[in-house]
Amino acid sequence: MTLAVVLVVAYLIGSFPTSYLLVHRLTGQDIRTIGSGNPGTMNVIDSVGRRAGLVVGVIDIAKGSAAVGIAYVAGVGDVGAITAGLAAVAGHDYSLFLRFHGGNGTAPATGALYALSPLTGLIATTGALALSLVLNSRRAGGMIALLAFAPIAYAVGEPHTRVAGAILLVLVTMIKIGMAEGFSLSRPQQEDTTPMGRGR
Repeated sequence: MTLAVVLVVAYLIGSFPTSYLLVHRLTGQDIRTIGSGNPGTMNVIDSVGRRAGLVVGVIDIAKGSAAVGIAYVAGVGDVGAITAGLAAVAGHDYSLFLRFHGGNGTAPATGALYALSPLTGLIATTGALALSLVLNSRRAGGMIALLAFAPIAYAVGEPHTRVAGAILLVLVTMIKIGMAEGFSLSRPQQEDTTPMGRGR
């Protein structure tokens, strides 16, 4: 399988509209018209509920991991795997199935990072959970863990190419988050559109 084919497959995997399909099936609504309007995990949690958000998050993380895994199976090396991860993030952010709209790319980027360095992913996830509890903010814990990923990867001895790839994936994700929501460590306020604030 050539790198071009890998990138097309990775983009299509990333484009799979997880939140749109699940929320529409559960509520009959379009996730893009409720809550913050962002078809990503956090808006599903806030607008529909934690269980639905967990399902969306797991699948969207898996999209990034699958893209990187396919790249390694195809034998395109670290650079190809990093590029495939970026293609999955691009597919998630600009989904072919949602008229080139999508989420912020955090979940597939996280999945790609996990696939590049599972040990770093485990350390970063543990840190994110701890920080989320201490700071009482999922967003703050997640953002700090993302920013710490590349330094942790370097510290555990990952090859420089993978460390550089981690920096690139995190940078692309942070830019998209900043463009959509700003860089505040607290979640943007949004109108509660669900009965009794379900999922809050």
